[in-house]
Amino acid sequence: MGVLTGGCLCGGVRFEVAAPLLRANHCHCSRCRRHSGTAVCTQARVRREQFRLLRGDELIRAYQGGEGFAVKAFCSVCGSSLFGGTWPDGFQISIRLGAFDGDPGIRPQFHSFADSRAPWDEITDGLPQYPAGYGRDATPRDGSPTLLAHVRQMAANNLWSNTRLHAACAAVPPDEYFRERVAFFRSIHATLSHILMIDAWYLAGLSGGRPGTVRYGAVEHASLAELTRAQEASDRRLLAFCAALDVARLGSIAAWEDVDGDRHAERVDLVLTHVFQHQIHHRGQAHALLLQAGVAPPQLDEFFLAADAPRRADEVRRLGLDDPTPGARPE
Repeated sequence: MGVLTGGCLCGGVRFEVAAPLLRANHCHCSRCRRHSGTAVCTQARVRREQFRLLRGDELIRAYQGGEGFAVKAFCSVCGSSLFGGTWPDGFQISIRLGAFDGDPGIRPQFHSFADSRAPWDEITDGLPQYPAGYGRDATPRDGSPTLLAHVRQMAANNLWSNTRLHAACAAVPPDEYFRERVAFFRSIHATLSHILMIDAWYLAGLSGGRPGTVRYGAVEHASLAELTRAQEASDRRLLAFCAALDVARLGSIAAWEDVDGDRHAERVDLVLTHVFQHQIHHRGQAHALLLQAGVAPPQLDEFFLAADAPRRADEVRRLGLDDPTPGARPE
């Protein structure tokens, strides 16, 4: 995961952090605006045991301005804004992202105190906007699209799409279903098996397990029925994983080591995006193979829009999913 370094403008204060950082956000409160002289303070949190002040402790000044307010800690020589929160106490350290030397490995995940922003401050990035402070029980502004909601919808889309695709494959005669064709994984069965294998590999890493060796083209289930049951179980595990995420975890670094000894460290949101894209990519290959087998492939792009709600309503209900379009009601 590596060590991140940073410091103030004059170099008198230096620190290092053992990655990963926990979460990052833009704060629009009036105190952060006045302290930074800009629209926001952009900061990240890290556990105290991961932080080490290398030098300059005697240069750091802290201003609180009243009981209950977050501390504003800065270099007394150059004025650089460095730390906040409960500095120098507490279980976590709040560090200004601009104080890091290089890429901190995390990106802002939400806006806090959005209702306190300056009149000239327009938020246009689509991140969740919390009217006041952020907390596990805080709710972003109604109607504000969130990456967390999108990730959960994509997990639901995976389950729905794979259910449709496997149902279409069940209509293919067995000899055509297993027939080798001009395709990357040669057969429909091997292509579907690859989707499941890669899903399992990444889910193991994200969940703190130790993924096995990826055997491209390997087939672990002898029949479509067995593969369909295994894929649905995998899709529901992915759905449950995404449902349990919060904003901080979504933007954190997932680190794991596979059975071959290779180490991996990736942002959770990017791993999930890769898994979703990987499934879509190979479902497209299976789509083409169904055509070669003489079976009409299913429509796999009817999950999100309100106009398509009547076409997916029965499947969504049967799978126990929430319709992704707010207020969508089949006619």
